[in-house]
Amino acid sequence: MLAEKASSPFSSNDYIYEPKWDGYRALFYTKDHRLLSRNGKSLLAQFPHFAKIDLKEAVLDGELVALQEGRPNFTFLRHNPHKAVFMAFDLLSFAGQDYCALPLETRRNNLQELIQGQNIIGFSPDYQDGIKLFNALSKANWEGVIAKRKGSPYKPGKRSSDWLKIVAYKEVDAVVMDWSPVKNTLLLGLYKDDLLLPIGHVPSSEFAKVANPLNKVVTVRFREFTGQALRHPSHVRLRTDKLPKECMYDQLL
Repeated sequence: MLAEKASSPFSSNDYIYEPKWDGYRALFYTKDHRLLSRNGKSLLAQFPHFAKIDLKEAVLDGELVALQEGRPNFTFLRHNPHKAVFMAFDLLSFAGQDYCALPLETRRNNLQELIQGQNIIGFSPDYQDGIKLFNALSKANWEGVIAKRKGSPYKPGKRSSDWLKIVAYKEVDAVVMDWSPVKNTLLLGLYKDDLLLPIGHVPSSEFAKVANPLNKVVTVRFREFTGQALRHPSHVRLRTDKLPKECMYDQLL
């Protein structure tokens, strides 16, 4: 089941609110220890320690994450797969019985009871105040919040407004170092002292109409900086009120 996007955080008694985990989405089939990605690819070779889990027959939906400094870090997970834990947030079936039509709260209550005492399977907590949770997680540099409608069923393979994702994006003003009109991508950079350092590419069709985009300043929205590139970048606007030399690297610190 996939979430639709919400433009801003909100609070409503009709929803519960969970942290948006930054990792690999996966389904875990406990009977035969299958760990499958969203596109059906097996992840067990990458995360073999999940083959040792002893649980009753069930299908769990969740996110494979690795925590660094108290928050999930996707880059840290990729380099340290042995540290991955499975943060479970839904239960699709149990003991051969399909749970998808049951209300969200019933599925989660059964899930929490099922995984109690597990070391590398955690329960994704939920909260009642969506705005308060979003603000707290944004401040702590988490990815955002997922709002889920109370009483809703699980809809396998479908994107539904019963689940809404609110992502905590950041923005940076950067300099266009290079532009590929064929790929419609910009190579961006930031100044550290007098050196212009690349921070990755961003897709942009806006510059097809710009005669010479090099050394222009653009605002880019992104999820996080890996140390080499921006994750999930998107072009926001061209800035004519800012000089390239004003685009400093410390914006990312």
